[in-house]
Amino acid sequence: MYFPLFYLTLSSVCLCRFTFASDPSVIIIGAGPAGIAAAAKLLENSITNIKILEAENRIGGRINSVEFSESGKFVDLGAEYCHGQTNNIVYELVKDLNILEPISQDFSPALYYSNGSRLDSAFTEELQAVILGYDSHDSNYNTTGAAIGDIFLKKYNATIVKKYQNDNEKSKILKEALRLAEQVSLMIDGAFSWIDTSAVKHYERSEGHQLLVWKGRGYKTILEVLTKQHPDPKEKLPIDDKIFLNTQVSKITWSSNNEVVVKTLDNTTHVADHVIFTPSVGVLKEQRDALFDPSLSSPKLKAIEAIGIGGVMKIIMHFDNEWWRDEDVIFAFLWSKEDLSNVAREFPFGPIKNEISWLSAVTVMAKVPGNPGVLIAWLTGDFVPEIEQTPVETLKDGCNYLLNKFLGKDYNITTPDGILKSTWRSNSHFRGTYSYERAGCDKDNIRYQEDLAEPLKVQGKPVVLFAGEATNPVHYSTVHGAIETGYREAQRIINLYKKH
Repeated sequence: MYFPLFYLTLSSVCLCRFTFASDPSVIIIGAGPAGIAAAAKLLENSITNIKILEAENRIGGRINSVEFSESGKFVDLGAEYCHGQTNNIVYELVKDLNILEPISQDFSPALYYSNGSRLDSAFTEELQAVILGYDSHDSNYNTTGAAIGDIFLKKYNATIVKKYQNDNEKSKILKEALRLAEQVSLMIDGAFSWIDTSAVKHYERSEGHQLLVWKGRGYKTILEVLTKQHPDPKEKLPIDDKIFLNTQVSKITWSSNNEVVVKTLDNTTHVADHVIFTPSVGVLKEQRDALFDPSLSSPKLKAIEAIGIGGVMKIIMHFDNEWWRDEDVIFAFLWSKEDLSNVAREFPFGPIKNEISWLSAVTVMAKVPGNPGVLIAWLTGDFVPEIEQTPVETLKDGCNYLLNKFLGKDYNITTPDGILKSTWRSNSHFRGTYSYERAGCDKDNIRYQEDLAEPLKVQGKPVVLFAGEATNPVHYSTVHGAIETGYREAQRIINLYKKH
């Protein structure tokens, strides 16, 4: 049992009516980007009495860079891209370190039909502009109360569908392409259905290239930069001995004597002046009633309900030889109605719903600069939880079948010799990938992320503080948004103890 030694002094110049510890103690729950950012800022400001309790056996949270293949390069099972350059703390931290590069200066996805043909370039460009270029955070979609699917369908029918209404072949493809449109939307938002995602977006895009990658180093690099391990390991902050892995929190009691009592599953008790809680909103949805004593307030519970989180899955494959062309960047897959209904019979392995195979959930496959021989498949929709539980051999065989079906006429497909899968939704420490604003829970004048971020206070003192991407009202769903919130809550504590 751990009881830190407190030296209490009364601040005669502070307007607040509570005592301050001269060496405040802070427990950070979660060692993802928000937790690591909070710890780094506290340490840099001489608040060193901190502990980081991490439920996983690693740091990083939804950043999970894994060494893959003999090349020594890293792939990302979680966060992969740095989105934008302007007003992006990730980019600002690394812009002078020469460790980011764009996935492609000329982003041109190849759209393949399930009969094995690549759609003709003119029609493909139009379809790509509407579907593959679709961004649900675009201000053009800001319509209060509507779901993304409803707004998109109206635009889709009024533009490209109307244009080709007298072309039977293209009209058929356009009807079938609605499935792909939804999948791309879900890949952006992390939801299971585009009917659940709100068309009102408070999200603010960081301008600049949206697909910056890490030259084979993996997104873990930002954690090394935050802790000053990179670029000079000699400058690393003293953080390692403050991180406790495999330590899952079971209860946070926050109303006793201006201190917070944190209990873990192994019945260890920790006491601190402040707790910064950084786990995902998926964890809050599942454990909110059991975690906090006293219970959370009604506005906090409403915020947890209003902020959505679903799941996007990755299957990462390594090939001994790159069978694709140098100019290839990303492959997108569009199923015909007939092939979609037959695929479960042709490949009857893995999850099947309503006679439709899990293979229909594979939205795109992309190569990543700095990772020779690697393709990453992105899977979306309500199939994801079941696919996460599917054996990797079945996933490998299924992806091989899919590639041959769609690309076999143009490429000499080989079988992957290595495969990894993500399991964000089924992992109880995450319960999803990234947050979104839910349809029906959106109002222009309410930022539920701000309500979620509001600290729990005792006699005016913030004792439990909330960080993580879902608490960021403008950069939710991103790593840079998570880091901003870690800094925000650390600064909140720092400001309490500044000398006046």
